[in-house]
Amino acid sequence: MRTYIAPIGYDSTRVTRPILSQGIERDTRIDLLIPTTTTDDSRSAQAIDDVRRMVEQIEPDVDIEMVEVSHEAFEEAIETCGSVIDSADGEVVVIFGGGARDIFLPLTVAALSRTHQIHASYQFSDIDGKVREQPLPDLTANAPAQTQSTFVTINALDTPVSLTTITDAADVSKSTITRHVKLLERQGLVTSETHGKTKVVELTTSGCLLISRT
Repeated sequence: MRTYIAPIGYDSTRVTRPILSQGIERDTRIDLLIPTTTTDDSRSAQAIDDVRRMVEQIEPDVDIEMVEVSHEAFEEAIETCGSVIDSADGEVVVIFGGGARDIFLPLTVAALSRTHQIHASYQFSDIDGKVREQPLPDLTANAPAQTQSTFVTINALDTPVSLTTITDAADVSKSTITRHVKLLERQGLVTSETHGKTKVVELTTSGCLLISRT
């Protein structure tokens, strides 16, 4: 099962294009976030109808729900968006790039505080109209205490950097650096790849953000 969460405004393609790129099945659910307002907005209603028609042509049994999000109370809006993510079933896919800016920021904050609950996030580009996956950094990630010196050493080097170079710079055993890198990978702070006989390590976005906070 998969749940899509997407703000929707006047342009339905900002929602439908990312969804179509990932696929729709019978047990798919789509939560469309709309601002709470008393104003009758026919353009927004038309966009919602366009999404419904597109989905029904592919899979009539898909559940589409409207979720009203306050455009006046920022903290309440974050809480609402967070609740939508918390209650979502299956793989949670968040779509950014559509809808009112008043919803975009609360959704972003809610998503960044729940990265472990989100399977993927996508954005429809304003510039070239392409759909791109936008992996969310984990702002809660932290380097285990025993890996701190290795983490700082990796950051001080030009990444991607080989395991051998890290070992030489840190002046500790290669087995220790290997163990530390594995722990840092589990935290999502670095990635590693093997090129031939050489293993290279690189900071992730989460790792770079953690360094900037310390």
